[in-house]
Amino acid sequence: MSFATVPNPIPARMKGLNRAEICDVNFSEFVKGWAGTPQSKPAPGEAILEGSALTAQGFRELFESQLISRHLDLMARVLRVQNKVFYTIGSSGHEGNAMVARAARHTDPAFLHYRSGGFMAERFRKLPGMDPIMDSALSFAASAEDPASGGRHKVWGSKPLWVLPQTSTIASHLPKALGTAVAIEAGKRIGHALPIPEDSIAICSFGDASSNHASAQTAFNAASWTAYQKLPAPVLYVCEDNGIGISVKTPGGWIAENFKNRPDLDYFFADGLDLATGYGDVLRAVEHCRKTRRPTFLHLRTNRIMGHAGTDFEIEWRSI
Repeated sequence: MSFATVPNPIPARMKGLNRAEICDVNFSEFVKGWAGTPQSKPAPGEAILEGSALTAQGFRELFESQLISRHLDLMARVLRVQNKVFYTIGSSGHEGNAMVARAARHTDPAFLHYRSGGFMAERFRKLPGMDPIMDSALSFAASAEDPASGGRHKVWGSKPLWVLPQTSTIASHLPKALGTAVAIEAGKRIGHALPIPEDSIAICSFGDASSNHASAQTAFNAASWTAYQKLPAPVLYVCEDNGIGISVKTPGGWIAENFKNRPDLDYFFADGLDLATGYGDVLRAVEHCRKTRRPTFLHLRTNRIMGHAGTDFEIEWRSI
């Protein structure tokens, strides 16, 4: 894909700067300039690297899901300047959340952060015949045929994939995820037939800046209180830490310092920028939540490659 001829929707004083194009060119140049030593290709069922929990086939599928998400981001910016797309808050740099989708089931209810394109692309693999590209494109374009919102608002959502459409603004979805986790367990106690497996977990993703919001802190406190009361609450909170909240940096080490030793909120860390090593850590967090039925906090390292949205002129506050 080339961005050489894409109109540049930035002020005249910034003419010639196209963040999407810069990222695309830098990536291509990095790959072409790689001077490492190729290793023998592992068989599809073999570990992608020695000691990795991820097979070569799994790695390929995760990478494909990441590529789907990245190209949706890039094309959203291309079509935005043509007034054909109305949503450009992208997932670029957050595609490691695809590992969470792979480690979990499509019947685990998910409340997603707006940078969850990789998660969605990977979860679509769980049900053959579904098209993550078309569903996402309909949503970006505010089409009346969008199956999640009917064109009213861009949200990640899918009824068959158990992604509950909602906004993730100011972490308002974190309490809902905890309530869903508690409801799963309450349903079993009262003998209510569940529409999902009884060992399902609730998944909730959000950004590092959102962890400071009152609604998020309320959810964390309620989750810890519930666990302290010995009541099961299988919620997996996935903090996608890119070190920045729109245009304000998060203090270095803040997320780990604040959550690593929080009582009754079990902490895991995974590198979302390294599939080979990160997948095993993500898998451990998911399995821990499912087996123990305890609130679990997954600290996922990410990076926001482009601006907050396509209309964000980040050159004004961050170096290219």
